[in-house]
Amino acid sequence: MAAKEIEYKAMKDYILYRKISRIIIQLSEELQIPSKRALMLFYNTTVGQQLHDPKYGYQIMSDTYIVNDIKSELANR
Repeated sequence: MAAKEIEYKAMKDYILYRKISRIIIQLSEELQIPSKRALMLFYNTTVGQQLHDPKYGYQIMSDTYIVNDIKSELANR
């Protein structure tokens, strides 16, 4: 892998992890739960798993849209 490709992948990963952090913080605030619990909820949802795969399009959705999808998924359990 060329240096530019490695840099590009690292940048994409960094941006994704920042997005995930913001989503977890927002989820924690809206559900009024500790951030550690929000983190566990996030990774135990389909939305949380799909966020890592660009084919689902969550990476370009707003944080609020994703949080609402997560809350909807949790409500339907």
